Amino acid sequence: MSVGTRFLQLPIALSLLVGSALFVQAAGWSDQFNDGSITDGNPVTWGTNPLGAFPGNYDASSGMDLRLSAPGGGNNNQLVAWVDSFSANDMYIRAKGRILPGPLPEEDGGNLALLGRLDNTTISGYVLYLDSGGTLGLQLSLGGQLTDLTPTVELGELNALGDVIMELDMAVDQISGFAWRPGESKPASPQISASSVAFLSGKAGIAYDEDDDNTTAVYDWAMAQDTPFVDALAGDFNADGKVDAADYVVWRKDPSAHGGDPAGYNTWRMNFGTPTGGGSLAGAAVPEPSGLVQLLAAVLGVAGLTSGRWRSVLG
Repeated sequence: MSVGTRFLQLPIALSLLVGSALFVQAAGWSDQFNDGSITDGNPVTWGTNPLGAFPGNYDASSGMDLRLSAPGGGNNNQLVAWVDSFSANDMYIRAKGRILPGPLPEEDGGNLALLGRLDNTTISGYVLYLDSGGTLGLQLSLGGQLTDLTPTVELGELNALGDVIMELDMAVDQISGFAWRPGESKPASPQISASSVAFLSGKAGIAYDEDDDNTTAVYDWAMAQDTPFVDALAGDFNADGKVDAADYVVWRKDPSAHGGDPAGYNTWRMNFGTPTGGGSLAGAAVPEPSGLVQLLAAVLGVAGLTSGRWRSVLG
């Protein structure tokens, strides 16, 4: 695909079940998109379609994910969503998503994007995108006018047509981007990075740029905080910094996206009980698949107790 200029608290038990990183010391937010709404304040309230320039479907009604689409609207639509309740200087954003192709063979183009230090009133901030062809880009949007911060990077088979975790880090003037498959470790160093002081604070959000009509961006979860995330461990399929029963739930739901069957299970089993930093918990017993019912019931019991590239459109 050609590269062009485009625009553009945390419930503990819930995190254990559906798979996001949880760091209670950090200020921020996390949303699993599992309550059927993104506007009810549970756990956060999302704004969408800033300035009326990004219409489309912002659909969380399945209770499993957030789907961004503009079917029948032609190619090259963009959808933008953000959380108003959190703004920070240093900011770390992470989301898991993928692109669903349309019914026609040629309908598979699009870009997943993270938005950082965003001013939603002017559509200004930093943009990290990954497209369906494996292009990873880092851009600056100033009032909707986009500038590449650095040359794009080609990741090949690591593209947005499969489940992917993306992370955008902003620490003072260092802007960095990562992408990796669920069940794999986060890259040791950024795949793309740049230095910029154009924006020093703002909000966090996600977006979709539809290259081809009838495609859909599916976000399973998204989060933002003001401290760095802890790198995922092998077998930590929900990226919460440890390998436990919740990771088995994620693997069981979709083995092919988390190492395969039985390879993904074997990875989880081998690392069960491992906290961030390495080293298994002494004496930790690894539940077999048939023996997880009681353990998962206990987790559920705890839960019951816990209340790309973006076109310039405004120029």
